[in-house]
Amino acid sequence: MSVKQSEEKIHLSNIDQVASLLPLTSSSTIGLEFLRTIDELYVSQRPSLSEGNSFHLSNIDQVASLLPLTSSSTIGLEFLRTIDQLYVSQRPSLSEVIFGIASESKFDIYDDKNVRILQALETSTFFQRFCCTSKRCFQLNIMDNNNQNIMLIKREFKCCSGCCWCAGAQCCSQEVTVESPPGTFIGTVSQQGSYFRSIFAIKDEQDNHILTLRSPLVICDGGCSCCCENKFVLIGTDGETEIGAIHKRYRGYLHEVTTSADAFSLTVPMDLDVKIKALSLAALFLIEYMLFSVVSKNN
Repeated sequence: MSVKQSEEKIHLSNIDQVASLLPLTSSSTIGLEFLRTIDELYVSQRPSLSEGNSFHLSNIDQVASLLPLTSSSTIGLEFLRTIDQLYVSQRPSLSEVIFGIASESKFDIYDDKNVRILQALETSTFFQRFCCTSKRCFQLNIMDNNNQNIMLIKREFKCCSGCCWCAGAQCCSQEVTVESPPGTFIGTVSQQGSYFRSIFAIKDEQDNHILTLRSPLVICDGGCSCCCENKFVLIGTDGETEIGAIHKRYRGYLHEVTTSADAFSLTVPMDLDVKIKALSLAALFLIEYMLFSVVSKNN
């Protein structure tokens, strides 16, 4: 029997009519009780990590073999267990646009539903921001929506850092240390020596190299960078397979030429340990300060 849309409609708000059309059942199923209060579901397929890549995050068996084995828990980071994508947006600074001097950065961090779950606030001195720009030392406080500090990222000043050729020396390697909660050390993200591109090692609290982050050969920034992908690949424990990525997002010509405020996205496997997800987020901020925080001279 066919029913046209223009003919009689059944409204869910009319309970008496609906009840007469439902099958009579009295059985219960363990684990499905939550469906009693739900009348609408939305199903969304997760996109693959990158086009043309046969490795998909939804293949749990393949991903699990490339993830470091961890069983620890961290207070304040439990919400990251159900998150595999984050979007980081830096707030533009009016003083930076007018005077061309970097201000203390502020970031909003959103989940894949575009809901702000965290914010990051920089603490640094004016001298460091004015003279050292992308090499400056800072502390980055990560807070939840209740203004509770759940993570602290620190970077020390190193005058000769930045070049990938000499990053093999400790005194020339860009590095951030991560604490969660503040006061409890959970790991580091440090630049490694290489010939052609920036490579970062993500290490746990015992200094074990657990994941690797690899930059593209060419990094673009500014108003004309719309054609550049700026993809930083997160490599699994086998040292070859891509399990995640950090993308620097283009925010429009006017925005790119007048301010250093940037936007990034982070993609990681869902079942990655929450500490390593936090370290991956710290790697995103190291990339931002190291490669994209220079104030535009067009001001």
